[in-house]
Amino acid sequence: MGAWAEGSFENDDALDWVWELKEAEDTAILEEVFSVVTDNDDYLEAPDCSIAIAAAEVVAAMRKRSAAKLPPEVQAYVTRIGDSAGPDLATAALAALKRVKTKSELQELWDDSKNAEKWHKAVEELESRLKG
Repeated sequence: MGAWAEGSFENDDALDWVWELKEAEDTAILEEVFSVVTDNDDYLEAPDCSIAIAAAEVVAAMRKRSAAKLPPEVQAYVTRIGDSAGPDLATAALAALKRVKTKSELQELWDDSKNAEKWHKAVEELESRLKG
């Protein structure tokens, strides 16, 4: 996996997905990402998990609780869509994060790395911004 770090946008899968935000007109793109993670019991592949984390970060930004550094595409999407991320979307993001951090390929990869604690802390910090 290229460009792999614990931050929400520090991997190729998330950054590739961010480009899709340019065409998005509403929050359906976020809802779709969360449903991929939460609506099936299959093994979650790392790319889907990385995208779910990025999408959760977008929801946090829409709720005025963004990370310090967002890609320009995310900033443009949030400006265009506004604060239409209601409690249901935040709940969906939190459910997706829970699944990613406890039962996924991405979680397994991180748990096998020397930076596992950093990744778990980054996800927990994102969760706290979504709850707040």
